[in-house]
Formats: sequence, C-alpha cells, structure tokens
Amino acid sequence: MKENFERAKWLPICVIAVLLMIVYKTIDNISQVTSAIAGFFWVISPLIYGLLFAYFLYTPHRVVEKFFSKAKIKFIAKRARGISTFVIFILLIVIIALISIFVMPILVNSVIDLVNSVPAYFDYIIDYLDSFPENSIWANLNISSTLRDSSGDFLNQYLNPAGIEQAARGVISFASEIFSVLLGLIVSLYLLLEREKIVEFFKSLSNALIKNEKVRGKINNYFVRVNKILFTFIASKGLDSVINFVVVTSILLIFQVPYALLLGLMAALFNFIPYLGSLIAVILICLITLITGGLGKALQVLVPLFIFQQMDGNYIEPKIMKTSLKISPILVIVAVLAGGAYFGIIGMFLAVPVVVIFKQILIEYIGDTEEEEEK
Repeated sequence: MKENFERAKWLPICVIAVLLMIVYKTIDNISQVTSAIAGFFWVISPLIYGLLFAYFLYTPHRVVEKFFSKAKIKFIAKRARGISTFVIFILLIVIIALISIFVMPILVNSVIDLVNSVPAYFDYIIDYLDSFPENSIWANLNISSTLRDSSGDFLNQYLNPAGIEQAARGVISFASEIFSVLLGLIVSLYLLLEREKIVEFFKSLSNALIKNEKVRGKINNYFVRVNKILFTFIASKGLDSVINFVVVTSILLIFQVPYALLLGLMAALFNFIPYLGSLIAVILICLITLITGGLGKALQVLVPLFIFQQMDGNYIEPKIMKTSLKISPILVIVAVLAGGAYFGIIGMFLAVPVVVIFKQILIEYIGDTEEEEEK
C-alpha cells in the first residue's frame, strides 16, 4: 500500500516535469518548430486552398444546384449536384482563361514597371526632402540621408548575383504557389460534390473513436460552430473583397492613377485583414499615388477611397456578413502580427478566423465548466 501511495504521489510530478521539459525544448528550438509547422502547411497547402475555395464557392454552387434540381427533366434533376459542379468548373476555367489573357499581362507589366521605377522614386523622395530649409524639422530628422543609405543597401543586396539567385527562387516559389492554388480549385470541386459523404465519414469516425455521447455531442457542436465561423468569414470577406477590387480599381482608373489594377488587387487582398487591412491599403495606395502623380492627385484619390471604405465598413460588409465576429481590435492586431511573423501573408489572412474559433471554444468551455459547478 505504501509503495502504491508513493508511486501515485510521484506520478503527477514526473508528468509535470516531462511537460515542462517539452515546453522548454519547444521554446528553445522555436525557429525549428515553426519551420516544421510551416513546411507541413506548405505540403497540405492544396487542401487548405481547396477548403477556402469550397467555402467561397458553396453559395453559388448551391444556387446552381437548386436551379437544376427543379428541372422538369428527371435525368437533370437527379444529377443536379454533379451538373452544378461541372457548370462551376467550366465557369472557373473561363474566368481563369480571361484573367490569364487580359488581366495577368497588365499585372505583370505593372509589377515589372514598379520594381524598375523604385530607384527613381527613391531619388524623387530624397530630392523632395532635401528641398526643405536646413532649419526645418524634416531636415533635422535626417530622413533623406537615412533613405539614401537604405536605397544603397537595397541595391547592394538585390542587384548582385546572390540577389538575382534569391529573386529566381522567389519566382519558382511563386510558380509553385500558383500550382497549389490551381490544385486547390480542383480539390474544392471534389469537396462540394462529395460534401455530404465527407460529413458522414467524419460523423462515423467520431462515433467509433468517442464512445461518450455527451462528449461526442460537444465536439460535434464545436465543429458546427467552427464551420459557421469559417464560412461567414471566408465567403463574406471573399465577396466583399471582390467588391473592393472593382470599386477601388474603378476609382483609380477614373483618376488615371498608374498601376490601378495592381493597387485594386492589393486593396482586395488586404481587405481580408479586419480593421487594419483597409487602412493599410488606403495608405499604400495614397503613398504610391503621391509619388507617381503628386500631392493633388493623392488628395483626389484619398477622398473617394475614404468615403468608400466608410461605406464598406459600416454598411456593405455588415450587410453581406449579417453577423459580427465579435472580436476586439486589439486582439485582431496581435493575431495579425503573430500570424504574419510566423506564417507570412497566409498567416496574416487566417489569423483572425483561427483566433475567433479558439475564442468561441474557450467561451463555451468556461460556460460548460460554470454550469457543472452550479450543479
């Protein structure tokens, strides 16, 4: 009895010691851990893209399926889902072809022209800052000399064999990412076609692994809520980003701002980051417009962009989303910074829904614990 008591006494201490060692080793090798996680996400990136596209395409796919299910021809009505998937697939091919033919050349030329113009823009900013009187605040801050040193470091870093090699690796990585996106589109169509079978499979797996009905019910409830949060965020933000792309690009084209299509695409992508994204996009657009077109044109662009962003944030997006994610702006900033630091651009985009999911699970767990204590 005494030996058993001693074992029972030391067992929790040993478990805690092992856990502390694991935590210490994880923190001590955090860069290797994050690299391993990032590598894993890169391997399964087609599946991740597939899930994202499936959430975005679910609503149009369901509308087309509902249309074909009401067809008077029984052959079409019985195969409404397969036909709707085929129709969505054809539409995607047409859209990708149109983008490749008409949009991509403009974007590529804009990127090349913008990159080639960077040294000239640096010189323009430095000359403008040097034009201030010597006793002014701007002159005392030595901003022009700092920028001059930065431009020299930039040119030395990238305009050499090592920099060119790094750029080539970046192009290969970008091509690989495009392939993952296209593969993700195919995966999304399969997910849409077989979504009910996939859900039934996971339900059967849950029943086989978790025998406790109460625990199984809670886990299923968590998955339903996670699915709702992801669908709300991805589908709503995706549609709102398309609206942002069309409106922002149209505004920039009206005012004849260079790189209008590229800047409109940037605004659409940054729109996925709540609170911060739209603000960052407007600042970058106005800054580029200031450099390329002067102060007058930058102010002309700023006014309609600011009005549209206010309309989008207060009316358009809430109307599309229909429900708020209920997350603090401070938490959004922390989540975006952490996601960007460890997982890059994708981490910035996905940080907010991940935090919302964990917040929802934590709130429900606390609520369940309080209910059990009251009983």
